[in-house]
Amino acid sequence: MRLTLQHAFPVIALTVLAAGSFWLERATRGPGTAVEASEEQGPDIIVEQMALTRFDINGKPHYYLDAREMRHLPGQAHSRLTDPVVHLVRDALDMRLASRSADVRDDGDRVDMAGNVRGERTIPGEPTTHFASESLIVWPNVESAKSLDPVTITQDGATARGDTMTADNVFGVMTLTGHVQAHMPIKRK
Repeated sequence: MRLTLQHAFPVIALTVLAAGSFWLERATRGPGTAVEASEEQGPDIIVEQMALTRFDINGKPHYYLDAREMRHLPGQAHSRLTDPVVHLVRDALDMRLASRSADVRDDGDRVDMAGNVRGERTIPGEPTTHFASESLIVWPNVESAKSLDPVTITQDGATARGDTMTADNVFGVMTLTGHVQAHMPIKRK
């Protein structure tokens, strides 16, 4: 079969029309139109009294994430939480983190907590450790966290303050950086 211009004309005409439609759509769309439309829409899902449990590979609870309210924002790949609580559980360790709000990525790998962040870490036989900051980034799957705001840590009457902090819950290490101050009272027997 020989292809002639008469046979190819409909294909060429459709290709030109499709390209013209694509160009016209791009040329008439203003900058940021797609993002603005999704923000104007508002959340596509609202959940009140949310409770999520993530399990480890052995089927044991690894961490819990609770919130008074969750609003999923379409097209932004995250949800906004109100009054969230992250509760990490491993062996005898118990750690709770709470804040006024948080943004959670859709894959659940990162929780950005903000506003009056408070934490409490309990290990049997040891004094409870308390943590306070205005923000905290938590990676619950790997049990690590980071704060770029000033941090205060208290335990059994001792207080430590720093400009920033990193924490690794698996190894039980908290590192304060920047201008660090510590107050450790002497225990008398």
